[in-house]
Amino acid sequence: MRPALFRRLLGLGLCLGLLGGCSSAVHYPVNPGLEKLQLGEGYRGERMIRRSEDGKLMVILTFSGGGSRAAALAYGVLEELARHPVRWNGQTRRLIDEVDLVAGVSGGSITATYWALAGDRIFTEFEPRFLQKDLQTRLIDRATSFSNVWRITSPRFGRGDLLAEELDEALFEGATFGDLARRRSGPFVVISATDLASGARFDFTQESFDLICSDLNRFPLARAVAASSAVPFVFSPITLWNRAGQCGENPVMRRILDSTDFAAVAEERISQRLKDMARYADVAQRPYIHLVDGGVADNLALRGLVELDALSRLDAGRQITDQIFGAVERALIIAVDAGADNSTTISQSADVPKLGQVAEALADTLIQRYSDETRYLIRETFGHWRTQALDAGAPADDLPLHIVQVSLQHVADPDERKALLAIPTTLYLPPAQTQALRAVAGRLIRESADFQRLLRELDTRENTGWLTAREGRPGARLETTAEAPEAAEATPAARD
Repeated sequence: MRPALFRRLLGLGLCLGLLGGCSSAVHYPVNPGLEKLQLGEGYRGERMIRRSEDGKLMVILTFSGGGSRAAALAYGVLEELARHPVRWNGQTRRLIDEVDLVAGVSGGSITATYWALAGDRIFTEFEPRFLQKDLQTRLIDRATSFSNVWRITSPRFGRGDLLAEELDEALFEGATFGDLARRRSGPFVVISATDLASGARFDFTQESFDLICSDLNRFPLARAVAASSAVPFVFSPITLWNRAGQCGENPVMRRILDSTDFAAVAEERISQRLKDMARYADVAQRPYIHLVDGGVADNLALRGLVELDALSRLDAGRQITDQIFGAVERALIIAVDAGADNSTTISQSADVPKLGQVAEALADTLIQRYSDETRYLIRETFGHWRTQALDAGAPADDLPLHIVQVSLQHVADPDERKALLAIPTTLYLPPAQTQALRAVAGRLIRESADFQRLLRELDTRENTGWLTAREGRPGARLETTAEAPEAAEATPAARD
């Protein structure tokens, strides 16, 4: 037995033998309280969504779960958007600079959150700091090290907390949502986890933290991403303390719940969402909130758009949606789906399935079935939006809504598709697989008819001759001239 391994096992045995003493001294993180509710402050969508100067062009990205596979596919999308200059109302910018909102779960939340924090630095830092690092092995080393074994024996500290610490060291360096609000380097990001008690989605926005009287500004980004990535059976949940009622009544929630048309739409999807949110008011029954992988509730990060559609049909909710979308003339939605082939082999044997097989089937198969339902709902929602545009008088060949689906299922070549879908859901991938995912993300965007239609329409609006799907490098800045703008020299990482 190797000496290092022996020392770790010895440390584990000693700590387990002295469990009471080890766990009693553990310091565990607690989300900060909010003394007074201030609806105009904090990291909330209505004040933080960044749009084009006139607010008429909106770009939304959604990044699915799937570990490093999802993180790499999402990163490839960002690389592609950084290569495309667009001209809107006389201004030339990269398309990536027009993104207003990015929603991410699990592996997708890692890319989304780091982009929101670092902006263009993601093109020089994300690959060496995350994609090229074997985070999985580092987590195993951290969990079995002598200095941490005694901590994870505590009933209030677990492997999810170790994941948060590893993500903080690798990427976020102590940054909080308050840093996102102050720096404004990237778009507004919505990180989603799942409430283990109810199965409902929990979004890391100040609107959600208002419900539990907690200050999101002081909450670490790494901890939110860890909650979104805390795969059941692999990582322990991330726990929040519920202080509902200690910061005053929430007038927005009260107005919606008291709406006269709320009862009339009791069967609508938004009704269940509002009821899930209202349950946090019962502190006696729910003093703590345990959060796990956001993929359990919505592995595609698309349910928020479905709920926005339902909310827009309520008189009480229309004011909220109009405030965000009211002035939009052109909208681009890019939905990134890194779902893989999660078929289980347990049906091929009469043996009683082992615990690991059962856990994998429960996690992957059920998430996949729920994702299939979400795909149906989002098709229905997108169809409703397009119908609304036609009813409002938009020409059938010039609809203002452009939808791009970047899915491994849509790869045309069957052999390539099979290889990509077989990439496992882990926290580290070999460089060849990472590169393949990044490359296919860009190709799927370029092949999208809706994406090409958007480029043509923006080109026509500005009457320029240069706006095409040009090859370029991510991270390059644009130098605007009165004639055709040219992309500036790419960053060192992009050149490499």
